[in-house]
Amino acid sequence: MRANQSEKGFTLIEMMIVLAVISIILSFSILTLKSFSEMIQKKMFVTQLESDLYYAHSYALNRRETVVFSFSILSNEYNAVTATGEVIFVRKLPHSIYIEKTNLHSFSITPRGTVSNFGTVNFRHNQKTFKMTVYIGRGRFSIEK
Repeated sequence: MRANQSEKGFTLIEMMIVLAVISIILSFSILTLKSFSEMIQKKMFVTQLESDLYYAHSYALNRRETVVFSFSILSNEYNAVTATGEVIFVRKLPHSIYIEKTNLHSFSITPRGTVSNFGTVNFRHNQKTFKMTVYIGRGRFSIEK
């Protein structure tokens, strides 16, 4: 049986060209997916930090206990502990985020909701710095992204 010219499939070179084009397109999408993933990781960290600060503040108000919120540069984590030593939470920072510098290693949230001292904590994520500032008084804070 003879095959007609119109019944032939693709040549090897045509298949190689198509595969090369597809692999180039996929490599660009993987690079953008990686940067998107890092952006999401930073956003999740900031959201978790804000939630933990609000939780420590409400814990101090509701239980009428002093809560000490502290940052550790060496272990790259932050935690909240009551004045009696009960650990409320300990959070390790993601590997791509670390505490760059701080003048606020810890602060206390009193049973009235006030903060004992103020300062800033600078975090670094992929050569970009963002800052958390704690204000003295009624437990206010801001995170500049």
